[in-house]
Amino acid sequence: MAARVGADIGGTFTDVAAVDADGRLHIGKRLTTHGAEGDGVLAALADTATDLSGSETILAHGTTLVINALLERKGARVGLVVTEGFGDVIEGGRSSRPEIFNLTYRRDPVIVPPELRFEVAERIYASGAIAVQPSHDEIDGLADRLLAAGVEAVAVAFLNSYVEPANERLVADRLRTRLPGITVTISSDISRQWREAERFTTAAANAYVAPVADRYVARLLNGLQSDGFAGEFVVLDSNGGALALDAARRFPVKTVESGPVAGVIGARELAEQFGIENMVTFDMGGTTAKSCLIEGGRYASTELYWINGYERGFALQVRSVDVTEVGAGGGSIAWCDESGTMLVGPKSAGSQPGPACYGGGGTEPTVTDANLYCGRLDPQNFVGSLQLDMGAAEAAIGRLADQTGMDPHRVALGIIKLANLSMAAAVRRQTLERGRDPREFTMVAIGGAGPMHACEVALECGIGQVLIPVHAGHFSAIGMLGVNLRLERSEILSTRLPDLESASLREAVGRIADELEKELFFGSDGSLRAGELRVEWALALRYVGQSQTLLVRLPGKADGSVPQNVAELLRAEFESEYRRRYGHIDELSDIEAVELEVTVERVLPRPTIVDSEVSGGPRSEIMSYFDLDSGPVTSEVIARGSLTVGDTFTGPVVIYEQGATSVIPPGARGLVLEGGSMLIDLRDIAAA
Repeated sequence: MAARVGADIGGTFTDVAAVDADGRLHIGKRLTTHGAEGDGVLAALADTATDLSGSETILAHGTTLVINALLERKGARVGLVVTEGFGDVIEGGRSSRPEIFNLTYRRDPVIVPPELRFEVAERIYASGAIAVQPSHDEIDGLADRLLAAGVEAVAVAFLNSYVEPANERLVADRLRTRLPGITVTISSDISRQWREAERFTTAAANAYVAPVADRYVARLLNGLQSDGFAGEFVVLDSNGGALALDAARRFPVKTVESGPVAGVIGARELAEQFGIENMVTFDMGGTTAKSCLIEGGRYASTELYWINGYERGFALQVRSVDVTEVGAGGGSIAWCDESGTMLVGPKSAGSQPGPACYGGGGTEPTVTDANLYCGRLDPQNFVGSLQLDMGAAEAAIGRLADQTGMDPHRVALGIIKLANLSMAAAVRRQTLERGRDPREFTMVAIGGAGPMHACEVALECGIGQVLIPVHAGHFSAIGMLGVNLRLERSEILSTRLPDLESASLREAVGRIADELEKELFFGSDGSLRAGELRVEWALALRYVGQSQTLLVRLPGKADGSVPQNVAELLRAEFESEYRRRYGHIDELSDIEAVELEVTVERVLPRPTIVDSEVSGGPRSEIMSYFDLDSGPVTSEVIARGSLTVGDTFTGPVVIYEQGATSVIPPGARGLVLEGGSMLIDLRDIAAA
């Protein structure tokens, strides 16, 4: 009987990890079933042969459904209700532009067109006082107009509702009565922050994806229950916690980054296990590669999440793990532009047809094809029963070689190099662009393709150590096994640091924490409320006159306590981070606190995974290419299951396991740690 289950849907593969009552880990991997993603989860779950009938079973799910619906514009028809005179706020956005000298610049169209924006006579002052309250007659007329417009969901977003949400709630309650069956979202339920352009957009985005997410969850739950599932279902949010099912259905926009965040959660636990202070994740799958910074057990986060990037997209006001993502994965396609220059990505072969070597009908050369052609993959030991077709990879690489007039091995190595450079840029954005020295960090390689490229990407960035966990190809699903229920809420402040009183801050933290604690349970019966409760708070600080902030936390216990000398401690932390990020501080300017963020986390039962038995076939050899100058070299091929704690090895080595292959370049030294993780030392290569 399973104690915890994690299910992660990626662009190419769907992974499931389950821990039974005896602590044994069971894993499953299937190609993602696009358009019916839940089917892939059920199939991968069936591979684990796990008993789901226990009521104590907790299934945590991470999905790309929400982000895909927003990117592909496959959401509901949404009506947006706003304060009179503010109908075009989501269209205008902010005055700042990414390309101020581009006269033909155009952003992506907003998700709510002008004809579906409706204005209401209401006004709340910035102080929170209600100046104008919408009348019932006006709301009833609004309901008729929304119904005539054929909307499937409604978002209500008023100007100063972050201070006082009464008008939003009044309108929403009456609309729910008049429009049964139509989802109604209010902005103050999602965000209590200023910046109305982002808050309005976030409310609209939540309404846009809510019907899609609700149908998906209902279908998946029905399939799970048909297979005997009787436990609790939670969905990962974008900031490393989990939402109970009811909350996930109400606020699906909070799950926009729920897939990639699971790997970061697992990496943080790995850092704690081995006492690693500074870590940068490198998560490479079939479609994208992602990187995130972890320092002192904390991962970087951001209050704005950009859909389709800053250059063309729009911002959501949801706290998210700050992940840098690039369009380079195992399925990324290599191609030539009009000038004959070879490029890799962002287009991916995905799961259908997949790379040429998958035998699914793909003909274009991909990063996976290049790795197979260069002897970095063992065609007989890939994913489950999937046998790689060397002939198909050779043909795909050959066609690109003919197009470029280069040797096929040069083309294949070039594909790998271009992908590595793109992914190294993501790692640098997480380290160098934050004022961090990458030489002080250890890279953790996860994802199906992460261990295959991690060593070379680390060398590009000057990182000297790579940690490769066991089951790296299923690591995001495994990371979900340790997730906890978590909610956060923000409240606007306007206080200069010298005037900040510890007593008033303590009262605000306690009040918000009490509100959040009441929501941290499963289901209407309040089941599974037991568990340690953690309370943390942070303040968004800035110099007076600035518009952007830094989120500052004080080190200490997660009990929500506020020290007496809080202002002094916050100043020191703010100046330390400001100097590290920007190279200086402003000693003449006051610091002000503009936002309080409180996070409450309820710790769920955490499974203990027992070490798997040593297994694996005999060692063999394969001819591998790492660069053209040295030509092919003999790489030892090792089954990861045959390695034991304390084993060492020196590259070139190709180490395979279910779901991932680790490529150790010539000269790199490896050590097997407790639990099966491998630590790869690259410092000798970097110094050469």
